[in-house]
Amino acid sequence: MTIAATPAPPLPPDLAAFPAQVASRMRDLARGLAASVRGPVLGLVDRPGKALRALLIAACAAPGRADRRTLVRLGAIVELIHLASLLHDDVVDKAPSRRGAPAAHTVVGPELAALAGLSCFALAGMEAASVGGGVQVLASQASAGLSYGQVLDVERAFDTDLSVDDYVELAARKTGDLFRLSCLLGAAAGQADPETGRRLGEFGLHFGIAFQVLDDCLDFQDGGTGKPFGLDQLRGMFGAPTLYALRSDRQKGLAELLLSPGFTVADMPTVKKLVTESGGLRAAQELAGQHRMRALEALDAVRDAELRQRVLAVVAAHGWVS
Repeated sequence: MTIAATPAPPLPPDLAAFPAQVASRMRDLARGLAASVRGPVLGLVDRPGKALRALLIAACAAPGRADRRTLVRLGAIVELIHLASLLHDDVVDKAPSRRGAPAAHTVVGPELAALAGLSCFALAGMEAASVGGGVQVLASQASAGLSYGQVLDVERAFDTDLSVDDYVELAARKTGDLFRLSCLLGAAAGQADPETGRRLGEFGLHFGIAFQVLDDCLDFQDGGTGKPFGLDQLRGMFGAPTLYALRSDRQKGLAELLLSPGFTVADMPTVKKLVTESGGLRAAQELAGQHRMRALEALDAVRDAELRQRVLAVVAAHGWVS
């Protein structure tokens, strides 16, 4: 996927209104939390991201065949799981900020921030159980995959020998599984046939992998992305560009720099130069392109043309074009 060069057409009205409805449901659920963790959760709800995962639920549900209230509840489930992962990620990464404000752990401490994340998982589980229809099983499976991906992220920190295949598996669990869940829930709510549901789930998985790979490219691209410059490298969370560069690092200069006890953000221009000149960034973008194609092939196999267009509209509206 590539960054859109021109503004995308506006979303259909039912999709455009969906994120605000999901956020309202999340606020209702969060009101039952203890005050000490309610603040960190509501802070993220009130500073929304793109709500891309929630929007894919609505997009994958055939219009007129899904109950709107149920779709909103499903959106809240997925976004709460996502918030849980953000809260935990920021604690592990010691990230200074999130969505333009101080990260929760810098305000309430790592213990309460972690408990806020746990509370989001609990709220998502309770909501899934209340919705019924197998939603709890799907949400639990995605949560387990995401948690496993986060564990792998920590276990493999500073692993300069990590293979690209293992990295893709990590990206599939950490990011792809939740996008897949969104597509599966939307398809089920819209009473899609099993083949359509399978194809939409496949789209979500590979879209999520491409999304993660391109996110890891942001450290090596110029422009105001809002991503803390060099943070992933400093934490030893080497993404696809770095891993590809390490494979061609015959002199081991890049590996030695990344593993140096004195490695700081001041070394990032050198890292960026080594990764870019070795072709690591280009190779990572090609990897994202491969998963982009697999996602689009899966979507092309969906027989419902209107459904395909709704999914593509969400993707395009959030900065990606097919």
